[in-house]
Amino acid sequence: MTGCGNADIPPHIPYPPDKHPSTYMFDWKKGRVLPEFQIIYIIRGEGFFKSKAVGKKQIKEGTILLLFPGVWHTYAPNFNTGWKEYWICFNGTQPQKFRQHKILSPANPVLEIGFNETLLQLYHQILELLNEEKIGYKEIIASLTYQIVAQVHCAERRRQFGSKEIERIIQKAKIYLTENIDKHVELEQLASELNVGYSWFRRMFRHYTGLSPCQYFLQLKLIKAKELLRETSLSIKQISVITGFESQYYFSKYFKKKIGISPSQWRRFSRGETNYFPPSESNHLSAF
Repeated sequence: MTGCGNADIPPHIPYPPDKHPSTYMFDWKKGRVLPEFQIIYIIRGEGFFKSKAVGKKQIKEGTILLLFPGVWHTYAPNFNTGWKEYWICFNGTQPQKFRQHKILSPANPVLEIGFNETLLQLYHQILELLNEEKIGYKEIIASLTYQIVAQVHCAERRRQFGSKEIERIIQKAKIYLTENIDKHVELEQLASELNVGYSWFRRMFRHYTGLSPCQYFLQLKLIKAKELLRETSLSIKQISVITGFESQYYFSKYFKKKIGISPSQWRRFSRGETNYFPPSESNHLSAF
């Protein structure tokens, strides 16, 4: 991550405004070419975006703009409405892989995902970390940046499903799994209760979320476990029970496999008691 910020552009103000970061200043009539990736989230107002790939497009609130290194573009809010934007800049080999696999694509730089509270919270978390500069903040920001990419990617895939029946079924399944995180769930039985075949359910669930139902459920358990490790004094055994793992041994083994360190080590790290950061944590991209 090379930069993050937000700007509230009032109506009747030239864009970019004087307070726009000098490194990214540009003439909206001439446009620009960046040496890095950017994800800009417009949460209020409207305007326009233009690139060679898509021409000129109208922008409304709830729109993501994807900017790519070496790709010409320009954008600006409507002079009569202004807009509020959040932006993050990043570069490296992993973002290039996102581009190669079309998780991020210059051919589709404007994504109308609507209001996404989780995405907005990720921007706020990064801004807070930048202000505090606590031990390990750079690695945490790298992880949060990839989470932003994941949220954008998944939001776009959900949008493509529109109001189809599959969306209703998958949403019901996700709610059920979230509410039963402490239990062992028979996924074939869940599919039956949703009145669909398991093979079809598993295939559609993966297509919709990027994960199989089993992987998604285990990820929910992992997220909950990390929250409990960070926020409570519950024992590892208690947390393994709350998150529905077969045993403390299996929980610890799975946690270390996915995160790179044991639950107790992660607890100390998440509380700032150690500056060790597991290499697999910043590259944990199972959301894809």
